[in-house]
Amino acid sequence: MPSSSCHTVLAESFFHRNAELFRPHLAAVGLSERILSAPESEIPVTQYVALWEVLGREVSPSIGLEVAMRTESGELGAYGHAIRCAPTMELVLRSLTRFMVVLTQATQLSVEDDGKWITLAYRVTDASIVQRRQDAELTICVVLNLLREVTRNPQLAPMRVDFEHRAPRDLTCHREVFACPIRFEQPDNRLYFARELLDMPIRTADPRLFQALELFLEQQRQSRAASTDVLSQVAHQIASSLSSGCASLEQVASDLKIGVRTLQRRLAEHNVEFSQLVEEVRRSLAENYVMQSDYSLTEIALLLGYSEASSFCRAFRRWTQLTPQQFRQRSRS
Repeated sequence: MPSSSCHTVLAESFFHRNAELFRPHLAAVGLSERILSAPESEIPVTQYVALWEVLGREVSPSIGLEVAMRTESGELGAYGHAIRCAPTMELVLRSLTRFMVVLTQATQLSVEDDGKWITLAYRVTDASIVQRRQDAELTICVVLNLLREVTRNPQLAPMRVDFEHRAPRDLTCHREVFACPIRFEQPDNRLYFARELLDMPIRTADPRLFQALELFLEQQRQSRAASTDVLSQVAHQIASSLSSGCASLEQVASDLKIGVRTLQRRLAEHNVEFSQLVEEVRRSLAENYVMQSDYSLTEIALLLGYSEASSFCRAFRRWTQLTPQQFRQRSRS
C-alpha cells in the first residue's frame, strides 16, 4: 500500500480505458499519469473520490453515471471477472458485496432481503471523505450495469433508487439510466429490486473459473479488510480531534486505548505514517468546509487545528493549486 494513503482503490484496466478523460485532471488531485498504464497501481481513496468531484465540475455534472454506463466487468480485474462467472444470482450478489473491499477500501456494499425487496446499499466509510456524489452515482450505476451484463438484460431496472446527496438540478441522465423513481437526501445510496431478481438466470456463468477466482478473492479480502478496519478507526479519530488541537499520535493512541508503539507498528504494517494520515484528513475536510459552508477562513483554520488562517491558506494552495477563495468560487459557479 502506498505510504501516501490510508485506503486505496486498485487501478485495474478501468483507468487505462478512461485515460483521456482522467489525464487532464490528475494533477489537480495529486495523482501521477503512471496510473493510467499500470493496472497494479493502488490509488488513495481520498484522491480517487476527489478526482470524480473535479470531473463533475469540469467535464459533466453527470459524469459518474455516464462513465458507469460504459463500464464492463472486465475493467474491474478479478472482482469483475468473478461477478461475471458466478453461476447464480445469489452468488453474483454475494461476490458484489463480499469482495468489494478487494477493489476499493473504505467503502461498503451490502445486500438485504426483507422478504419483499432485495436491496443493495453502498456507502463510503472513511469519515474524512465528505464530497462524494460522483462516486456514489458511479458505483450504484456500475452495480446496475453489472447485473444487466450477467443477465444479458439491458432493460433490467430497479423498483427505486436512493441517493444520500441532494438532488441535482438536471435529472435527465438519472431518469434515462434508472427508469424508476429516484429519491435524494436519503440515509445511504441504495438500489431496490423485486425478489424475482433472485430467480433470474446468469447468462455469463463459468462455475469452474468462479471457484478459482473466489478462493483468490477471499485471500485478498481478508488482507485488505484488516487494513481498512485499522486505518478507518485512526482516520475517524483524527477527524474528531482536529478542532481541539489533539490530533497527536499520543492522543489518538490513547483514544483508541492502545499504546503509541502498537499504533505505530500497525500503521507501519500498511506503510502509512501518522503525519500523512493527518494531512489527508485535513485536506478532505478543508475542501468540504470551503465548498459547502459559509465559514470564514479563520473559522475553517481553527476547525482543522491551524493556529492561523495564513497557515491554512498555504496548505490549501499546496493541496489544490488554488486559494480557498478561488476554490469556493469555482465550486459554487
